[in-house]
Amino acid sequence: MSSLRNAVKRIAHKERSQPVDRQHLGILEKKKDYKQRAIDYHRKEDRIKAMKQKASMKNPDEFYFAMHNSKVENGKHRSTDDYRELSPDLVKVMKDQDLSYVRMQKQKDLKKAEKLQASLHLLNSDSADSVKAKRSHTVFVESGKAAKEFDVADHFGTIPEFAGRTFNRLRKSEIEKLAKERMGVNDDDDIDDDYNETKPKFTVEQLIKMKKAERKQAKKLAKARAGAYREMEARRERAENMQKAEAHLITEKLVAGKGRKRKIKTSEDGRPAQYKWRRKRLK
Repeated sequence: MSSLRNAVKRIAHKERSQPVDRQHLGILEKKKDYKQRAIDYHRKEDRIKAMKQKASMKNPDEFYFAMHNSKVENGKHRSTDDYRELSPDLVKVMKDQDLSYVRMQKQKDLKKAEKLQASLHLLNSDSADSVKAKRSHTVFVESGKAAKEFDVADHFGTIPEFAGRTFNRLRKSEIEKLAKERMGVNDDDDIDDDYNETKPKFTVEQLIKMKKAERKQAKKLAKARAGAYREMEARRERAENMQKAEAHLITEKLVAGKGRKRKIKTSEDGRPAQYKWRRKRLK
């Protein structure tokens, strides 16, 4: 019966529109709009009522030690905890603590970036630094004819697909071992070299599965390597920002010290301004 009830055409209930003589007042407020406005109004009303009740029940003899550090003057709340009212010696100590923290964070980021660079060896990176650090592998042969007939895959003992790699260049024995593990073949079974003989050692379906598994593994490694490179670049960038913050703190510390000085260069590119102190003859 429920299916027949749903098959019967029903009346489409439309929302009420604003009358013509009231269209200048805007869109007609619906019940959901009124409900949301009413909930907000009553919430504010309850808060004001609670604040009034709390103020009426306040103990006039109440005391807490923060009263000594804060007070209201000319309708403005003032507190002695404001850093602008601290003594110069205390501000100097705080600046020294900030400088120590910035230096510590800079050293942590630099060491982490060095560890990442040592583990990645700048392989297959498109950054400018890796292009500068790119190296080439030179192989010496006996004659020009041998150089023309030189086979990279045969020289490194790998397959032609891995000949252009500078990392993770598997040899044929390693590829066969991985293939045996994936296909469930024992090491004692006799499997011919697929790259030296025309007779295939696997079926087409097996070769397709192996190719898909290799591509999946390569994508996974590439994704992990790209993430490591991004982290290394982020660490280096943050270390540079920490270096600039350290320079600013050192400049502020020196300017706050004794001695007559004058500014010779304004701050630019995130670097602090430069000052020159007047020479003082030591006794």
